[in-house]
Amino acid sequence: MSKRVFLASKRAVVSYAPEPETGQLRAWLAPGGTGNVVAEQAGYLDVAWIVSADSDDDHRAALENPDGMRIELPSGRGVRLHQLRHDRETFRVVQNFLTAELMWAGNNYGWDRRTRPSFGAETYDAWERFGEFTEDFAAEMLRRSADEPDPVFLVHDYQLVCVPARLRARRPGAPILLFVHIPWPSPDYWRILPRVMRTAVLEGMLAADTIGFFARRWSTNFLACVADLLPDAEVDTAAGTVRRDGHVTSVRTQPLGYSPETLHRREARLPDGIAEWAGDRPLVVHSGRTDPIKNGERAVRAFVLAVRGDERLREARMLVRMNPNRLYVRANAEYQERVEKAVAEANAELGPDTVRTHCDNEVGHTFGCFERADLLVFNSTVDGQNLSVFEAPLVNERAADVVLSEMAGAAEILAPVCRTVNPYDLVEQADAIAAGLLAPADERAEAARLRRDTARPWTLEAWVTEQLASLDVR
Repeated sequence: MSKRVFLASKRAVVSYAPEPETGQLRAWLAPGGTGNVVAEQAGYLDVAWIVSADSDDDHRAALENPDGMRIELPSGRGVRLHQLRHDRETFRVVQNFLTAELMWAGNNYGWDRRTRPSFGAETYDAWERFGEFTEDFAAEMLRRSADEPDPVFLVHDYQLVCVPARLRARRPGAPILLFVHIPWPSPDYWRILPRVMRTAVLEGMLAADTIGFFARRWSTNFLACVADLLPDAEVDTAAGTVRRDGHVTSVRTQPLGYSPETLHRREARLPDGIAEWAGDRPLVVHSGRTDPIKNGERAVRAFVLAVRGDERLREARMLVRMNPNRLYVRANAEYQERVEKAVAEANAELGPDTVRTHCDNEVGHTFGCFERADLLVFNSTVDGQNLSVFEAPLVNERAADVVLSEMAGAAEILAPVCRTVNPYDLVEQADAIAAGLLAPADERAEAARLRRDTARPWTLEAWVTEQLASLDVR
């Protein structure tokens, strides 16, 4: 490829902390999420990756390494990380309020509309800060590409949705892709946002040449929002294009499933005590971040219904495997509390220690649970994609069936080979759990083979290639 690629996302795959013995900064890898996906993309393309510095140690690492730091990824690929040092208060407001509390909830249907949200002066102040944050990223991408005659800009995730407009204003001929990793809501829900925000975000995004989403439903919702809120835009839903102010933006569905290298190099292990606790009993595993969309509470209640309804399931165990994520967000902390309460109630009815939770950020523990499970439950209330639904069947060693929410982006590919459920319907989920655990061995084995075959083509490499192809860059 003759053109040079410049890649940015807010969240890094690492945080920095000093080694206890030497005091030297070390990059600590975190599992899952957008950071890992974009990091692997940077490694595959062999390009530098621009991210936000978060902690004091991140700021120190950025100061000590002005040319970036080289880190090794779970796949074995290396990537050079450049950390942006935002104004501390600007970053705090954007991190803790504007993106975590407002934009995340707005895209993931997190408001009930009766009691929340209400937008006051704090929201408008945060929006001003978001402009500063956006300019930090645009300016850094432009600075690093200043000597390149034909740069290509890849901008990832919802925190950077207004960056394309600033890039377009100063490098009008450069190919720009914006990829949104989370869901996109319907027009009526998007209208909840303050007028200035909802309009500016759409306009900022449409400066890109290509806007990518994981699932067709999110692409369709985005086009409907543009048609509803930008009357001067010409939206061709069938073609997936928007023409506005003489510029044409292509809206693409670009699914991603997994990184083959990451799976190949995984170091899977069960958390301490889980093997002994589960024994050879049927084990149901629910996996996800500490985020309300992951819907662990309903999964536990559905498991109780399933066991209550069929004596053959009395020996089954359930593990709710959680990755602690942004627990400073009230909704996330409350979600974890609700899951723990549901687990306590389940054990009161089914017997002590029938259901457990385990919460840490060890990616090896997640893969260990995927390998050991007899049934995997991914019942998100909504999900941009959920890569675990692809990864788990590819590493599972017990022909585990999969219960999958119809509101996960992954369902557009994997629904035909999973037990697909309404994430709010406990009875339907209970029936799917029972059916998955009680299916005959030969049926389970064949279904597992079909799931692996269906998941296997959706590699990180194919996803990256599709992004570049959508910009006519090879």
